Amino acid sequence: MLEIGTLAHPAPHQDALYILLHRNRVLIEKDQRFLIPFTHFQPHAKMNAVYCGEWKGQDVFVCRFESLPKGFEEIDLRELLFLQDADHYLILSRAHQLSTWDRDHQFCGRCGTPMTDKFPTEHTKICPKCTLRHYPRISPCVIISIRKGDQILLARGIHAPKGKFSNIAGFVEAGESLEHAVAREIREEVGIEVTNIRYTESQPWSFPHQLMVGFFADYLSGEITPAPGEIDEADWYHINDLPHTPNPITISGQLILKHIENMKNGG
Repeated sequence: MLEIGTLAHPAPHQDALYILLHRNRVLIEKDQRFLIPFTHFQPHAKMNAVYCGEWKGQDVFVCRFESLPKGFEEIDLRELLFLQDADHYLILSRAHQLSTWDRDHQFCGRCGTPMTDKFPTEHTKICPKCTLRHYPRISPCVIISIRKGDQILLARGIHAPKGKFSNIAGFVEAGESLEHAVAREIREEVGIEVTNIRYTESQPWSFPHQLMVGFFADYLSGEITPAPGEIDEADWYHINDLPHTPNPITISGQLILKHIENMKNGG
């Protein structure tokens, strides 16, 4: 597992491993390795390396290239994430989120002054003029598996491929608890009320900086009414006859599998 810790962040060095990004794609070697030794690529003077943590005794940095370096293949971040185990998934997620934060916070959002990094033990940018600080942004989202007897509710958003269904999900609003967000999102997107809301697990989702917080809930009342412009179709599906659902590496896939297992075991 990636060790994050609070010790002083090291400067980039030759014994470290590097995750290389080109735009929003990950650079990999021919064996699909994405943790790249320093000697396998050519760094450049303007390349900004952001420290991610320590992996099996080696420091890990993420770098973003403006032009594609030679000797690498490109792969979409989402596609690569789906090929990983849990530990490698977390490394990639953290690296992409930190690199996105670094790229998007070069200037102060209050006064426009170039930001500086002055904190060796944490990821923080501070404006030297007005002292505004920026930490890596994390946007909490709720995602919910909803039960009704031996059925679970699955929906297809307007941008999802035909035949691919998932759980209800949405961003937490300012001043809102996670539980209130669960009830509100379900009500807004499919028009039903739920009860027995309970937390189950969470997962970072780097598109670009979400934290998905997973819940189970039980149906209480109402008829399914897909929200126009948000949900194309939604329905109850028996746990033994499900449509195409998300990859099990994602929290959505994990929620569905875990909820079904609980239901079959009488939970």
